Amino acid sequence: MEGMFFKKENLKTLRIDDNTFRTVLSHGEGLMTARVYFEKGMALEAKVPFHCHAQTQTTFILKGAFKFAIKYPGGVSTQIVNVGDSIYFPSNYEHGCIPLEDDSQLLDSFTPIREDFLEFEKARKE
Repeated sequence: MEGMFFKKENLKTLRIDDNTFRTVLSHGEGLMTARVYFEKGMALEAKVPFHCHAQTQTTFILKGAFKFAIKYPGGVSTQIVNVGDSIYFPSNYEHGCIPLEDDSQLLDSFTPIREDFLEFEKARKE
């Protein structure tokens, strides 16, 4: 089945904002994996931008270090994570991060898939 293989030469790395790039590595049957690259690190004191989505997410730190924050019903948990660490985000929990080192990278997995990522990619092709 052709749709099960995602060859590196066919993947698109897209700029998401002035510091961030994303490559959707694979997706299908309710699961998606993406690599996220940050060009520049930020100060530890920088404010973490929060967002949330319906998808459950896991994140694995591939390179660098990050300050991650997750809003829980009773407060906010903030931690520094490094290469080899991972994080679980329940559906609809506000969360966010800032990279603390230049060229920091994450591996994100989502279930179900992030249709908004695919729509963003499709819009950039047109």
